[in-house]
Amino acid sequence: MTRTSLMRTVTRPLAIAAVIALAAAGCTDNPSSGANGAGTQAGAGPVAVTVTDDGCEVAGTQTPSGVVIFSITNEDTVPNEFEILASDKLRIVTEKENIGPGSTVELTTGLEQGDYFTACKPNMVGALVGVTPFTVTEGEALAVDEDIQKLRDEAITDYTAYIEDQAGQLLAATEDFRAAYLAGDTEQAQDLYVLARRHFERIEPTAEAFGIEEPGDLDAALDLRIQDLSAGAGIAVTDPELLAGWTGWHRIEADLFSDDEAFDFPDDASRQRVADQLVEDTQTLYDLVTGVQDTASGPFEVTLEDVTLGAGALMEEVATGKIVGEEETFSHTDLDDFQANLDGARVAYGNVQKIVEKEDPALAREIAASFTAVQEELSIHQAGEWEDGTPRYVDYSTIATVQEDAGQAPDDNDYTDAQRDLSVAVTALADQLAQVPAVVLS
Repeated sequence: MTRTSLMRTVTRPLAIAAVIALAAAGCTDNPSSGANGAGTQAGAGPVAVTVTDDGCEVAGTQTPSGVVIFSITNEDTVPNEFEILASDKLRIVTEKENIGPGSTVELTTGLEQGDYFTACKPNMVGALVGVTPFTVTEGEALAVDEDIQKLRDEAITDYTAYIEDQAGQLLAATEDFRAAYLAGDTEQAQDLYVLARRHFERIEPTAEAFGIEEPGDLDAALDLRIQDLSAGAGIAVTDPELLAGWTGWHRIEADLFSDDEAFDFPDDASRQRVADQLVEDTQTLYDLVTGVQDTASGPFEVTLEDVTLGAGALMEEVATGKIVGEEETFSHTDLDDFQANLDGARVAYGNVQKIVEKEDPALAREIAASFTAVQEELSIHQAGEWEDGTPRYVDYSTIATVQEDAGQAPDDNDYTDAQRDLSVAVTALADQLAQVPAVVLS
């Protein structure tokens, strides 16, 4: 992908100017996509995906419906992301983030019969690369007994209600945060920042799935990190033009928590604009998940795949990125995010737990033990409680080697003992939860 600093004019409020301005416009299609409908059948076993500097090659353009495993090798020089998009090229059906250079990872998912697209995103920001049609044909129908089907239906219903509840609480908390922030009540705003964001972190995989004009653009408007913008554009995190197009929680985090004046808003009008934008985009998220507004593919609908993948995705985010402090690089409230991710993963998995216990009791026991282990590791660093009785945590930078003010991320060799213990516990849980889709969807 060729990146350019050419500014593209966007008039709608949701647009993430920095992403669009500093990334190539549009998606880069793969010319050998099999778009003529003939298709190349993926072989037995995992579907191989090879990521290069400017490509995203999938070994086959079609596969039968059901549980599908992708084996993704990143031969690029930067971290990458593999996505499966719906037919509208906007909704992300599933994805694998933070695939390190030279590494191979697996993505287990469930795909229904239909037309999709595969694509990659270098540095997890900017334009998609190698957008390729991918067809899921009718697979062999698997008999599901009545009890399991009932559990599946209940899982979807209950997780949908949870997403709607968290989105509603997020909207209310974001409005309270904006009021304190714009009033100049720094201490209150810093507390409300943590309390509001936990609702977002609990359902982040859902937020990441929506595309308004580009895949994932709503999540980017709300939660994009300046490090990702900087890496994609090849310029410093303090570049004024880069900062001018940055929106969302982390833009305000930088202004609210950092001592570096480079991250201050240039004036009150800019501060007001971004705070209002945050509430507006959160309202859009709420409207999408509650059905007030349709997605690009129609009304929002949770699938069993969403439930099974959600738990693993939340813990994988901690294991592969948040552990170095990149998420809350200015506030260092990462441990509160870890707790929210754990909360969300526990709810998502809890909705299919009975199925796992019936189909793979040993895995269910391992997951239960790992949830306990992660919570115990977090509890070591608790510093009291919030008013609602939920745990409050110490500044992550006091117990871990972290990325400061969007600077250089630490190598895992630099981890503190406490950080390493957290990493081991979280990674074990993430690996176990990654096995859940194959158990539940088979």
